[in-house]
Amino acid sequence: MPIRTLFVFCATIILSSACFAETIIKSHALTKYGTPKYPKDFTRFEYTSENAVKGGEVRISEFGSYDSLNYFIQKGVAERNCTLMYDSLMVSSADEPNTMYGLIAESIEYPKSKQWIIFNLNPKAKFSDGKAVTAEDIKFTFETLIEHGDPVYKMYFADVGKVEILSPHRIKFDITNPENKDLLNALAGLPAFPKHFWKGKEFAKSGLSIPMGSSAYKIERFDAGRSITYVRDKNYWAKDLNVNNGMYNFDKIYVEYYRDQDVDFEAFKAGSYDYLYEATSKTWATGYDIEPVHKGKIKRLEYEDEMAQGVSGIFFNLRKPMLKNRTLRQAMSLAFDFEWTKKNIFYGSYSRTNSFYENTKYAAQGTPSKEELALLSPFRDQLPPAVFGPAYRATETDGSGNNRKQLREAKKILDEAGYNIINGKLIDPASNKPVEMEIIIRQAGLEKVLNPWIANLKKIGIIVKLRIMDLAQWSNLLEVYDYDIVWLGFRGVDIPSNEQALLWGSENADVEGGANYMGIKNPAIDSIIKKLIAATNDEERIAAARALDRILTHSHYIVPLYHSKTNRLAFWDKFSYPEKRTTYDFRHEIGFYTWWYDEEKAKKLKQTK
Repeated sequence: MPIRTLFVFCATIILSSACFAETIIKSHALTKYGTPKYPKDFTRFEYTSENAVKGGEVRISEFGSYDSLNYFIQKGVAERNCTLMYDSLMVSSADEPNTMYGLIAESIEYPKSKQWIIFNLNPKAKFSDGKAVTAEDIKFTFETLIEHGDPVYKMYFADVGKVEILSPHRIKFDITNPENKDLLNALAGLPAFPKHFWKGKEFAKSGLSIPMGSSAYKIERFDAGRSITYVRDKNYWAKDLNVNNGMYNFDKIYVEYYRDQDVDFEAFKAGSYDYLYEATSKTWATGYDIEPVHKGKIKRLEYEDEMAQGVSGIFFNLRKPMLKNRTLRQAMSLAFDFEWTKKNIFYGSYSRTNSFYENTKYAAQGTPSKEELALLSPFRDQLPPAVFGPAYRATETDGSGNNRKQLREAKKILDEAGYNIINGKLIDPASNKPVEMEIIIRQAGLEKVLNPWIANLKKIGIIVKLRIMDLAQWSNLLEVYDYDIVWLGFRGVDIPSNEQALLWGSENADVEGGANYMGIKNPAIDSIIKKLIAATNDEERIAAARALDRILTHSHYIVPLYHSKTNRLAFWDKFSYPEKRTTYDFRHEIGFYTWWYDEEKAKKLKQTK
């Protein structure tokens, strides 16, 4: 038999392992480590309730505005909830880390090496117009995201090779980089776009055209930038599927947009909307001393947040020549008085963030382990010496508001680096120009946190101006990296993987619309990210993540700010919810969609209003 013929023959029967000894895994779930919590025949997730009923409506709010109904493109500001219209191939469980179960794809097949994955689509899967979801649609979705979607997708799926339709309900993705073992989970999160709907339409310029989805909700109507209404599709194909059992119970979801946080909160107190995730510590501490709370009409829940906290902070743009200097960034970080801010602005409710992987086992601890040193040592001459010492801890003040000690330290390291103060202004030794810059924010309430920091910076000769802008303008500047400093936050990830390359990788630093907002180009970071993505077990991943954390923190790319150790929810008493809460759930969003409208409570509330 000719070699070429033999190769083709073996390739066609590889799934039976006749020509290749590697084990083929066939499963209803996809997990990075261990075994899935839920068996193939599970009926519901434990964080849902068998008492949940369909019906009623809920009103929620969002901050800012929107000018697009397409979440997947770079252009415009997408409506915050429009992903409700899309089912994905698989969905994440909210009570176990990084495990996904079948939705559009009822099962998967992949080798232990994870060099490819096959998704077997559920023949019952349909779009909202009743037409079947096929492998052709999934291939169209993938290609559309790569060619016309946000640039992040092209970067994220760079290691996907051939995409092959094996049958109308069976599709295979080849992985060109066998070390990118997390890519399977990313592919499992693909949505489904109807190819027939998008024929003759420009995906990248869809704007406010209502797209077609395949999920529990579709758009009923909207007022651009102000409000939108989602209605539950009573013909939804997967309403009785195990992953949806007890989920998506509201018949209608009304979303109102507010451009001012104070107006937003007043609207909630007046009953204009029903449910609020309270993100402001002052409001939680002082804003609920009102009659509806006292009389039990508004309920409040507060509980420990077990999720990865991610990082929020003041991000420096290293594309700006002055900010390339680590010493300057370190000095600016020393000027932030967190303890005073916590006591006087946050009502003691926030904790200082000291890691890019806060509240996880991946946060750097103590001094580097031998495994971490093996990753860091080849770059010793390129890294700050602090990387090889104790894990980063932000400087602490006495909370008095007089942080002279930290400012003296900042001035000392600036003097040693060749900076001078002339006429009250710090002079950059490289350009011989005053150190002056601007920080942009999109939320007016943040200036009370930033103004004391700006005042401290002025004491050491650094001039920072604060600029508040609307969401659209702020987003446009972010896309092209046209800023000096910006206040940003990243949601935490329970298991860091591919997304780290998007956030800190050199090859993404100059891609417009990307997520490397600091413009980091660091060979050590690039090398360790590759090791992180290629990790075959959690021990390897922990070592890589902690080594990466040490570089990110000790390089002072940001002034790390704070995080909350609790979730705070307020709602009008017209809902019921499961006894068990979700664990891995950003902003309680998945948990919220396990709630249901309680007619008895709503009736009682209406009578007492």
